[in-house]
Amino acid sequence: MDKELKMITLIRQEFYKLFKQRSTQLFLIVLFAFQLFFAVISMKYPKFYSPKDAFTSNYFASAPILFFMIAICSMLITKERQFGTLRSLLYRKFSYVQVILSKIITLVLFIVSTVICSSVISVIFKFIFANKVDLTEKIWKDFLFTNLNDFLTLLFLISLVILLGTLVNSSNLALTIGIIGYFVLNVFNQLLFAAIAKFEWLKWNPLNMMNLGVQIQSSSYHQLTHLTMTQISIGYIVYVLIFLCLAVYSFRKKSV
Repeated sequence: MDKELKMITLIRQEFYKLFKQRSTQLFLIVLFAFQLFFAVISMKYPKFYSPKDAFTSNYFASAPILFFMIAICSMLITKERQFGTLRSLLYRKFSYVQVILSKIITLVLFIVSTVICSSVISVIFKFIFANKVDLTEKIWKDFLFTNLNDFLTLLFLISLVILLGTLVNSSNLALTIGIIGYFVLNVFNQLLFAAIAKFEWLKWNPLNMMNLGVQIQSSSYHQLTHLTMTQISIGYIVYVLIFLCLAVYSFRKKSV
């Protein structure tokens, strides 16, 4: 029970620190403004950016969410190590595992709540700026699968960035690798598929697992990933757990 209370205390502290940061407050404002901007653009210039596509893409909320979360994760350990705040937590008889797990849990909960809030805002904007768009079953599915894909991609990336944050003393390297990983997936995915078609064993690389969300949306995608839904799901979970377990191990071994 004492361990559970300590974890709850740590998570509360992490949420408090997260929301007290001016960057977090600014991010929430920017996220709302970002979605509002694309909602207005879709209404005024439907030929350029259709209201239906704007809604199903969640008014591009994934872009600011992705970059902010990667930035936060990259500074998760390095920033507190630089300011010495990790020492104060450890001196208060919190274990290394409790400290790092509380940070991971807080970030995952924050990501989930942010994705949900952005989705609710998108639905509200749909009725304000795209009232003529009928919410058919297909549109709802596209909207939900887009959000799921964005969430799964982000969760995978932050697990890697958290690991890098425990290994290096500079948050810039972790941030850079996280962003590069995202762009590599989106820009060079076709090259990756071509390589997998030529070298079957490459299908088990972590970047391929980041296609889980797309494959859930379109089952035919397995022809490109060369993985069944079961295989890519298990591979995704295994890689995320490996990254997080290594992050915990690295954090325990590295002096603060």
